[in-house]
Amino acid sequence: DGFIRVDRDYVAQAAELARAGGCKHFVLQSSRGANHHSRFLYLRVKGEVENLVQAVGFDRCTILRPAVLLCKRQESRPMEWMAQKFLSVVAWVFPTAYSVPVETVARAMVATVLQPGKGKVEVLENGAIHELGKA
Repeated sequence: DGFIRVDRDYVAQAAELARAGGCKHFVLQSSRGANHHSRFLYLRVKGEVENLVQAVGFDRCTILRPAVLLCKRQESRPMEWMAQKFLSVVAWVFPTAYSVPVETVARAMVATVLQPGKGKVEVLENGAIHELGKA
């Protein structure tokens, strides 16, 4: 319940408040594989929030779908820690395939705001996030 409240409900409410306050372009960080029909809770909730944010009616909506985020966390997530360690090695050979540093995602988010739009809704997958995050 807490995960759904934070990752779907709060984000959808923030989008509605932003639109009511005059926001024209909303940038949402989602997840690779997000799909409101998924059997996996995480991917289903990410897909649901994508749909809810799009339904708010922004002039422009950019959805970023990064793969595994490479970052240091304060809280303990052992499985994620192991995945990050493994994927940071894989990233040396395939830098855009399975992971992305959070700094790259942040730069890509800023770049989407500064560049002209490519339609009402733009979905950026991991490779595009890497490209845009280089700017």
